[in-house]
Amino acid sequence: MKHPEFAKRFNHAVALSGVESTQKALGKLIGVSEVMIWSYRNGEKLPRMAMALNMAEIFGVSIDWLLQGKGQPIYYGIEEDSPEYNPKRLRKSTQNIVDFVETLSEVDRKKALQILELTFAGQS
Repeated sequence: MKHPEFAKRFNHAVALSGVESTQKALGKLIGVSEVMIWSYRNGEKLPRMAMALNMAEIFGVSIDWLLQGKGQPIYYGIEEDSPEYNPKRLRKSTQNIVDFVETLSEVDRKKALQILELTFAGQS
């Protein structure tokens, strides 16, 4: 294995994104062969810059983290009115939570938001 740290981050990014993680599905999503997905997953090859940027966009992770392990995989501090904000990057798992919370009654929604606030307090 030539690039074990990239392989760990690639596999973690796939898991974080909530996309289907078969080699066939990832290859189709990213636009590469199943063999290339295997190479990324097993640290045999690194993606070219354009492909790495595409992966970061698809998985909703930081390019610095994906390629170099710098910072956190996901940057939570982007505000909706910021030019960097892109609702398309909202991860599938996050969207599922949002969709679920929207189905709750007002009372239950307030409770859920209180739980989330307590869970993430001090992480920013």
